[in-house]
Amino acid sequence: MSSKSILISGAGIGGLCAAWWLSRSGYAVTIVEQSATLRDEGYMLSVSGAGLRVMEEMGLLVQLRQAGLSMDRHLYLDVRGNTIMQFNHGKLMAQLDHQTVLRNDLANILHQSLNDTANLQLGTRISSLQQDEQGVDVRLSNGQAGRFDYVIGADGFRSTTRRLAFGPDTEFCQHLGMHAAAYWLDAGTQLEEDMVAIAEPRRMSMYYRLGSKGITALHIWKSDLDTAATQEARKDQLLAQFAGSHARVTDAITNLPATRSIYMDALMQVHMSEWSRGRVVLLGDAAHCLSLANGQGASMALAGACCLAQELAADSSPAALQRYQQRMSPGLHALQVRGRKAASLYLPDSAWSFRMRNWIMGAMPKSMLLNYFLKSAREEIHLADHIQLRQLSKQAA
Repeated sequence: MSSKSILISGAGIGGLCAAWWLSRSGYAVTIVEQSATLRDEGYMLSVSGAGLRVMEEMGLLVQLRQAGLSMDRHLYLDVRGNTIMQFNHGKLMAQLDHQTVLRNDLANILHQSLNDTANLQLGTRISSLQQDEQGVDVRLSNGQAGRFDYVIGADGFRSTTRRLAFGPDTEFCQHLGMHAAAYWLDAGTQLEEDMVAIAEPRRMSMYYRLGSKGITALHIWKSDLDTAATQEARKDQLLAQFAGSHARVTDAITNLPATRSIYMDALMQVHMSEWSRGRVVLLGDAAHCLSLANGQGASMALAGACCLAQELAADSSPAALQRYQQRMSPGLHALQVRGRKAASLYLPDSAWSFRMRNWIMGAMPKSMLLNYFLKSAREEIHLADHIQLRQLSKQAA
C-alpha cells in the first residue's frame, strides 16, 4: 500500500479519539459505526486522570469543562422512603480533578474535533476480515471492501471485531453477576435532589438530574443471566425485576412510553491475554471492559487511543500493538481487580446484610464516611494514572 491506512470499527469515545490522533500521525482513517447515527445514549460518565490529560493535549479541555454537569446533592433511601444517607457529592468530588459529562456530549466534542480528517461511515459494520503479514482485507456490511494496514476494534465489550479475529465472547467476557438498565424520564419529572437512589437487597434504582438535559434512570440488579432482551421486552423485564419496589420506581417504569428506548445489558469485564492478533488490535471496552462497577471506562478509552497512536507513530510495525498493551495493562489489571471486589459488595444479597450496611452507614460519623468515599475515588484515579502518556504536542499542533 502506498499510504498508511487504518479502519476503526466503532465511533464511540475510544474510536473517535484514536481517529483524531492517528490522522495526525499520517494515517488515512476510516471509521465504521453500525448505528445509523452517532449513538445518542445520554447517560453520564466521568473523565479524570489520564483521560483529562489526553483531552488537554488535544486542546479540548475547555469544551469538556463547558459541557460538564454539576452533581451536588445525593440522597439514598430505602424501599419505604426512609433516608439512609444524604450528602453533597459535588462538594466532595470538587477535591478531585475530574469532569462529569454526558456520554454523547463527549462523543460530539471528539467528532467535531476531527474536522473531516477521517472518513466516517454510519450504518455500517465489518462483515468479515482476512489478514496477512502486510495488511487486512475487510468486507463491510454495505457491500464495500478494502485493504488496510491495520484494523482497530473499538466497538464495545460485545465487539464484533473481537469475535471475528479472536473468537466468541464467552472466551473473554466475565459476568459480574449484575445487570443494568437506563433510560430517560419524561421532561416533566420532578426530582428533589440531583441524585436520588432507592436501595434494596439485590437491586438499586438511581435517578439523576442532568442539568437542563432532563432526568435519567439507572437500575442495577443481581442476575447471572446473559440473555439480551429485545427492546420490546425490556420494559416488561424491568417491571418483573423491580416488582414490589418503591412506588417511584414501579410508577416510572409502568409509565414509560412503548417507544422509549431502554439500554439494558449484563455488567461484564473483558479479560484477554493479547489485545492484538497480527494487524488487528482492540481498544477500550473491546479489549478490557471495566464495567459500571468501578468506572474509568471513558478515561481508559481516551488514554488507550492516545497510547496506541503514540506507538504506531513511533513505529508502524505490528510490534507497536504489543507495546501499547504493555503500557496499558498494569493499570487496567489493577482497576479490574478493584472492580470485581466492588461488584461483590455493591448490592447486598440478604435483607439482614442490607440492614447491617445501612446501620453502619448511619452510625458512622459523616466525615469518616465521606473520607472513605473520597479515598476510594482517589485510589481509582491513582490506579488509572499508572498509564504513562508521552507528550504528542508536535502532532497535536
